[in-house]
Amino acid sequence: MLEAEGVVVKLGLDGAYVETSRASSCGTCSSQKSCGTSSFGLLLGSKAKPFRVLNPIGAAVGERVVIGLEEAALLRSSLLSYAVPLILLMAGALLGSHLAPIAAELDLYSVVGAGVGLALGFAALKWVAARTGGQEQFQPVILRRVFSYNIVKLAEDSEG
Repeated sequence: MLEAEGVVVKLGLDGAYVETSRASSCGTCSSQKSCGTSSFGLLLGSKAKPFRVLNPIGAAVGERVVIGLEEAALLRSSLLSYAVPLILLMAGALLGSHLAPIAAELDLYSVVGAGVGLALGFAALKWVAARTGGQEQFQPVILRRVFSYNIVKLAEDSEG
């Protein structure tokens, strides 16, 4: 299970909304000055966006929590997100090239077929997301609360 810490910022009927801090390993990389990812990260900034998670433990607004997502769900989603549009793009390009009436229009038909295939790939992803998005196995969940050392220490001191 993949885990991350965050803060509950809002409660809703469909779960809690948690904001996590964006972590980047760009600071430790030796090629960060020439890397496009580093530049893209600077452009976007570090503003985190809250996202919905399941809240089986009843966490309240302001609490620090650990959220988790199954690795298999993340791997499956990533594979679908990349593979489906790419496969349909290539299939559309091949089909378009076979449908070209003359060799001079082969490239045009291939490009149009690739565009149609890509659009169909994104539509298929949207359809799959609508069907599987409500399943708990594909949603992040709050696993536990994070307690500060000071709070735990204070509780131990008051007992003894």
